[in-house]
Order: sequence, then structure tokens, then C-alpha cells
Amino acid sequence: MHKKVFGRLALTNIKKNKGTYIPYMIMCIVCIAMLYMMFFILKNPGIEAIPKAGDVQSILSVGIIVVVLFSCIFLLYSNSFVMKRRQKEFGLYNILGMEKGHIGRMLSIETVLTSVVCLILGILVGILGSKLALLLLLKLIRIPAQFGFQVSFFGMAMCAVIFGVIFLLALLNNLRRVHLSRPVELLWGSSVGEREPKAKWLLALLGFICLGSGYYIAVTTESPLDAITLFFVAVLLVMAGTYLLFVAGSIAILKMMRWKKSFYYKTKNFTSVSGMIYRMKQNAVGLASICILSTAVLLMLSTTVSLNFGMQDILNYRYPYDISVGIRNADREQAKAAREDILAFIEEESIPCEEITSEMSLNQVCILDGNQIRFQDDVNVFGSIVFLQVLSSEEYQRLSQEETDLKEGEVLVYSNGDIQVDSFVLEDLPLSVKGRVADWPVNNQDNLYGLDTLCLVVSGEDYDRIDSAQREIYGESSGVPMLEINVNIDGSAEDEIFYGGLLRSHAQEYIEDQKLSDTIWLSTEIREENHDQFYTLDGGLLFLGIFLGGLFLVGTAMIIYYKQISEGYEDKERYEIMRKVGMSKKEVKSSIRRQILMVFFLPLLMACLHIAMAFPLMKRLLMLMQLDNTRLFILCTAATAAVFALVYLLIYSFTAKSYYKILDRAK
Repeated sequence: MHKKVFGRLALTNIKKNKGTYIPYMIMCIVCIAMLYMMFFILKNPGIEAIPKAGDVQSILSVGIIVVVLFSCIFLLYSNSFVMKRRQKEFGLYNILGMEKGHIGRMLSIETVLTSVVCLILGILVGILGSKLALLLLLKLIRIPAQFGFQVSFFGMAMCAVIFGVIFLLALLNNLRRVHLSRPVELLWGSSVGEREPKAKWLLALLGFICLGSGYYIAVTTESPLDAITLFFVAVLLVMAGTYLLFVAGSIAILKMMRWKKSFYYKTKNFTSVSGMIYRMKQNAVGLASICILSTAVLLMLSTTVSLNFGMQDILNYRYPYDISVGIRNADREQAKAAREDILAFIEEESIPCEEITSEMSLNQVCILDGNQIRFQDDVNVFGSIVFLQVLSSEEYQRLSQEETDLKEGEVLVYSNGDIQVDSFVLEDLPLSVKGRVADWPVNNQDNLYGLDTLCLVVSGEDYDRIDSAQREIYGESSGVPMLEINVNIDGSAEDEIFYGGLLRSHAQEYIEDQKLSDTIWLSTEIREENHDQFYTLDGGLLFLGIFLGGLFLVGTAMIIYYKQISEGYEDKERYEIMRKVGMSKKEVKSSIRRQILMVFFLPLLMACLHIAMAFPLMKRLLMLMQLDNTRLFILCTAATAAVFALVYLLIYSFTAKSYYKILDRAK
């Protein structure tokens, strides 16, 4: 066969199958464009100059990995659908005399043509959209926009290599399917699977167990630190449960509906249940994928939007004061002298202060096992991690203006958790609870992980013993004993930065003058200095959420579109059969419409259920990012779900046109 014939056949086939090829190529173009934009921003010189540039680049690197993995999986899936719709065509070619090698050659030319077009258009769209994406990122991280036009040749090369490999994998899979198939299989391959599926009760039960286990973890996990590791376990369980329930559970439930004869033997229920059994066999994996992608979109957008709107809450929680000067690793006498010097400096320099507070404490994350408190993590007790803060009785009296008469071995206790004991043993130091404190006079801003807090007031001698015990474990430079001087400035943001720098310089000079720099270290936090860094991290996360959410949404739309086409061709035959057995047009239309609505809106309902059950776990993960605003998270999640449901409905309505066009041909 002449070489030009293959080229003409390839072009003709692409035109003839444009209904499936064009959506596939659009998806390729979108994936290529998004990957190019990610590489463009990652390697943009302006990004390296922003605060916390490393965090933004790390976020973008994660985004690139997700885009590549998603593109590989989804494009191979889309290609498989396109080829399945063409199996009869290949079978006909084979019967008419074309060898499998000829079909493979024709497919290779088609792949090269579509790949080149997709790469060119994808990179062009990426170049045009890269500036817009960069401006969006800069807007979200509150950095002035950069002007100028740039092109990333590195991004072009990476897109060409990565998608070249993906297109090659798709081609090899297509050639494998053609090579292993027989002409009859090619002719009828797209219609395989018309036998009624059997109920797989074991898989259905396993699906319920996986889903229930994932939900249980999400609802019952209390510790934010536990939530980090258990989140991924819950995600894997819910994903496995979702696929198993769609594949096996749905068919098992539909089979059970048949057992109730009073329900099943009604015209509308009989045809709907029977039809759904076949639909779920053919579409279960695709519908489960829609559900998982929808859940991913909702999770990403609801959490990142919550972080964005709650940024001021996060800043206020992390930095309750304009300036915080921390002198770490000082003993009680050194801390007292440093406090007197810094407070005297504030008065001498007439620094305009609205509020000044200071406290000296021992802060450490510890293990609580019953009444045993240990600095070392040598007790493997799940959920026993607590944040410990220790004040001397002298410091507590100064802060609370309450008299205490604590002897050695006695302790006053405050806790925000359920810690009810009459005595403690802190390492080897026995402490008897003398009383409980209702209001703790110190802001526990070192407790940034939402842990249960245990606060102790002990005598000066016991305070020194506890300090010595932790130094033996963590070393002389543990940084655990801390003097913190907090200042709120009566002035502008510029004043806060100026006076914060002044206090930082003086504190550093004091430590050096006292020859304490080898053992004591200084940490000075100025809220306005760290303000931009927080917005950089938060804006980067929101950008990634919007970016990947958009990509997953396009993927969801494409799966729905392909499922609509697939359902259209299947229902075309079902429509004709139901009309031949005596059903009216109205009955046929009603039955098919009910089934289609159930099929396409089941993933959305399941995704909303996943989000509702994941809410407690996600709330605890947000606490690790210092966002503890349940009302805000509820509002953002509800708003995100409502908007997504509306977009999902629009996607369904738009893609349904293709379905009804196919069905109209049967009418």
C-alpha cells in the first residue's frame, strides 16, 4: 500500500471521528498548557526575589508532579475510550484486506499528527496564559505585578519530552490492542459486556468496610498531629471504598432491589433497575473517577479558600503581638537580668507602646502517660503528646497578681484537655496537685499544633530541677527555657518594623556584652516582617488549589462527556428494543432519563458525602496551619460545594446535548 494512502486515511479518520478526537485533543492541549505554565512560573527570575520564594517553588514542584501524573493517567484513559469507539472501524479495515501492520502504521500517523498539533497548540496556549497565571499568583501573594513578556524554552522542552512519552505509551497500548485482537473482536469490541453482571458480594462488603474505616478515622481523630499521618490512610481507604462500591456495591444493591417483588415488578422500576445494572457495569470505574476528582476539587478549593479568608486569624494566632523578643536557654537569674535591661531600654528610648507583657517559662512538647510526664519520646502511647508549659510560682504571682504558697513538690495545674489526676511524676520529680488554675495568664503561642495543653506552676527550686532534667536530655542548647517580652506599638506598620529592629539590635548587643552568646540565643519576631511571608505561602497554596482544581474540573467534564457519548450509543439500541416490546415513547423516555440522572449525579452526591465526613479531619489539619475558625471553614466548604454543584450541573447540561443528538437518531 502506498505511503500517501496511509496519510490520507489518517486525516480522513481524524475528521470522521472528530466527535471523540476533538475533546481528547482539547484535554491534551489543556494539560500541556498547564504544565508549561507551571514550569514557566517555577523558573521565572522574579519568583526567586519574593519572600519565602523557596516555599512557592516547593508548592509549584508538587503541582508539576500532580499535573504530570494526572495527565498520564487521564490521557491514557481518554485515548482508550477513543480507540474503543473505533474498534468496529478497525475490524472492517481488517476484513477488507488491511493487515494489522497497516492498521498500526495508520494509527502511528494519526498519533504523530494529533500529538504535534496538541504540542504546538498547547505550548502556544501556555505561552499566552503564562503571563496571566503569573499575574494571578503575584496578586494572591500580594506582590506588585511584573511587566514584560517572556518565554520558557525549558518549559517547552520539558512539555515536549513528558507528553512525547505519554503519547508514545498511548500509541503502544493501541498497537498492542490491535495486534492481540481478532477481526471479529475488533468488529464487536465496543459492544462487549452486554451480559448481565454478577453481584460480587465480597467486594461490595470490602468496599463498605474500606469506606466506613476511612470515615471512622476522619470523624474520630482528635489530635492534629495524628491527623497528618492518618489523613493519607483515610484517603486511600475512601478511594478504595469508592471504587469497590461503584464497581461491586452498586450492582449488589440493585440486585437486592429485585428481591422486593412489590417494588421491582412495576414498569418504571423494572426497566430502571434492570437498565441501571448494565449501566453500572459499563460505567462504574468512570463514575468512581468522577467522584474522586470531584472530591479532590472540593477539598483543595475549600481548604485553600478557607486559608485565604482566614489569613488574618492565622496571623493574629501566630503573632498575637507586634513585636516578640525571645531569649532562649537562659536560667532564671539570667532571664531576670535580661528582662530588666530590655524594659529599661524601652523606657529610655521612649518607644511608644500600647502594651508590654513578659513571661519566663519552660515550654516543651512532652509525652503524658497517665500521670507520668516525660521529655523523651520513649513511651509509645497513641494520642499522649501534650504541650507542657511550666512557670515558677514567683513568675505566676507577677503575671496573675494572685498569691501562691507552693512548697517543693507541690503544683498548680491548668489544662485545656481532659487531664484529671491528683499527682504527676515529671521525669523523676514527684509533684502533688495542690489546686487548679481557672485562667492561665500566658498566651501559649508556642503551641502551634493544636495539642492539649498542660500548664504547671511549681516552686522556684522545682522549676530549676525541671530545667536541669530537660537540659540533660536535650543538651545545654535546647532553647526550652524562654524569656519572652511582647510589645504592641502605638504607631504604623513602618513604626513596628523600625522599633522591632531597634529591640532586636539591643537584645543582641546585651547578649554579646554579657558574653552569653555561646549558650543563649535570641529570636525576635516582628509581625509586619512576617506578614508578607505568610501571604506568600497562603497565596501559593490558593494558586495551586485553583490551578489543580481547574485541571481536575476539566478532567471531570471530559469523563462526563465521554460517558454521555457512550450512554447515547448504548441507549440508542435500548430505545429501539423497548419500543419493539411495546413501551410507549413517553415510558421509554422517562425510564432512560431517570437512569441517566441517577448515573451522572450519583458521583456528585457521593463526593458531597465524602466532604462532609472529611470535615472533622480537615479541620484538625487546618489547626496545624494555625487556622481554628470552624464557622469560616463551614462557610467556605458550603460555598465551594454549592458553586461546584452548579458548575457540575452546567457541564452535565452542556454534554447532554451530545447524548440526545445520538438518541434522536433512533427516534
